[in-house]
Amino acid sequence: MAREDEELLELLGRAIDGADPVPDQVVEAARAAFTWRTIDEELAELVFDSMTDELVGARSSGDAERQVTFRAPGVEIEVMVTSEHSRRLVGQLVPGQTAAIELRSDGGRQHGQADAVGRFVFGDISPGRVQLAITTNDNRVVTTEWLVL
Repeated sequence: MAREDEELLELLGRAIDGADPVPDQVVEAARAAFTWRTIDEELAELVFDSMTDELVGARSSGDAERQVTFRAPGVEIEVMVTSEHSRRLVGQLVPGQTAAIELRSDGGRQHGQADAVGRFVFGDISPGRVQLAITTNDNRVVTTEWLVL
């Protein structure tokens, strides 16, 4: 978008806000509705990140690897991010199970499959935010928090 277009949109936005501001209860209702957009998905919480958590007695190997663990009721998602040649995400579902996996990122979406023991791999991942959405065989959807790579 050209700078002139951005300035025009900002000017129009200020004019509309001044003439007819959005009522507070409408803004609150919109925010509440936004939280319901993923009501069918369960959020997996980040419980371990090797970039921020330290294991007592463990030494850093100096490798360009990052280990992350997410947890939701009944499933854990263990992920290792490597950047040896290109950025890859290697993961496993615990307990092991087949599932459809979607990698959501700023660069788009990739689709994959976890095998019978829960292993999955995504390659050529662009730097930025990523999120995993796991759909189990019983159609349960578990979504991880966004993670910045």
